[in-house]
Amino acid sequence: MNKKAWIPSGLSSLRIIALPLFLYFFSTGAITICLLIFALAQLTDLIDGYVARKLKVTARFGAYFDAAADFALISGVFAAFIISNYYPVWMLLLIGLSFAQFIASSLYSKMLYDPLGKYIGSILYIAITLTLLSPTPAIFMIVEVVVPLFAITSFITRIISFSSIHKRAIIIEKALRHHEGTP
Repeated sequence: MNKKAWIPSGLSSLRIIALPLFLYFFSTGAITICLLIFALAQLTDLIDGYVARKLKVTARFGAYFDAAADFALISGVFAAFIISNYYPVWMLLLIGLSFAQFIASSLYSKMLYDPLGKYIGSILYIAITLTLLSPTPAIFMIVEVVVPLFAITSFITRIISFSSIHKRAIIIEKALRHHEGTP
């Protein structure tokens, strides 16, 4: 493996390393430090893909590792929020289902149309930031409405896209069979 390829994965790894630090400072009530750690983690998410493209070391593994690092950080932070009674447990389940949906559908096809799926991570990052800045019932309610709306809409658009791709594949297969049967 190219030595340069480890740079973007190393940046993604920083999000995983940030999680225990975040959890420690969150448990002590040091929210300002949590915000700083989380901001640095967000920065690594912004630049790891850019660095991979600039170094010309993009790879499927890197893309999945990036998503896994996001999932680890986001789910870990939401677990802390749930333990603090900010959010119900179903929020963590929804995050897990969204990640599983992303993995399953991207393994099948890169061509799935999902206008919101790529933004779920961003929505979750914003939800975490807002929760840290203002852990109030109003923020909790907004997050509990917006995150499921994005997740459900993403799920529906992926199903519709998957269905249309599958239908096109059947039509093409039938056309090829018909063409092979004619001289």
